[in-house]
Amino acid sequence: MNQNVATSAPFLVFTDLDGSLMEHDSYSMEAAKPALAELARRGVTPIFASSKTAVEIIAVQRASAITAPFICENGAAVYDSSGKILTAFGLPRASWLDAVHQLRERLSLRFTGFSDWPAERIAELTGLSEGDAGRARSREFTEPMIWQDTQANFQLFQSEIQKLSLTTLEGGRFISIQSQFDKGYAMKWWQARHNQPRPFLVALGDGPNDVSLLAAADAAVVIKSGKSDQLDPQGPATVIRTSIPGPAGWNDGIRQILNLLDSQQLLIY
Repeated sequence: MNQNVATSAPFLVFTDLDGSLMEHDSYSMEAAKPALAELARRGVTPIFASSKTAVEIIAVQRASAITAPFICENGAAVYDSSGKILTAFGLPRASWLDAVHQLRERLSLRFTGFSDWPAERIAELTGLSEGDAGRARSREFTEPMIWQDTQANFQLFQSEIQKLSLTTLEGGRFISIQSQFDKGYAMKWWQARHNQPRPFLVALGDGPNDVSLLAAADAAVVIKSGKSDQLDPQGPATVIRTSIPGPAGWNDGIRQILNLLDSQQLLIY
């Protein structure tokens, strides 16, 4: 599966990682291997679009022998297959994190995030090894946090951070503080780099931070999760919902997409 994405590929596959291609708790891809092998046979390598940091994704790619461009931190930046940044859409976290902490103190809000925690605490919350937790802590554009205050104060917080050109985005485990970007915009940016006709886009995800990715695709696979019932991507002509979570659901979703393609029920223009 050590292949680069070819610009001549008939379609591109963009996928979330945690809870989608990877098990939510163990981070295993084992159950998705049959679909990954079939995609590789067809010359298609999945492009990761994750809330993970760039250094986390590079580590995942090395461990899985999947070499491709990727989208990190909920769409904040796009990297090429060598790990070189191509473009960034997000405001650097270093430019606004102090202001968010000052806001927390001024309004006496109760929330804590990655910048408050050592790697050991992140490992405890995520099930990652301490090494992987250290890579997860290396945020450039986002601040994942746990909200511990009231809903009314959360609305107040959202209103205040808008003045800093920031917003919040819910993920599988955490709420992300970030500027205005998303996975879907980053995916369309990558698609626009290809010559006409533009490649057909397949996207897979399981959580609220995947909605933009799914909505911007031509065919979307909503992978079953505790939050997947909330997802209603508007835009794709084809939306598949799996009855199985995690990489087993990912495997099933890709199988259904390929069956539709092979039977010419999912046309690539």
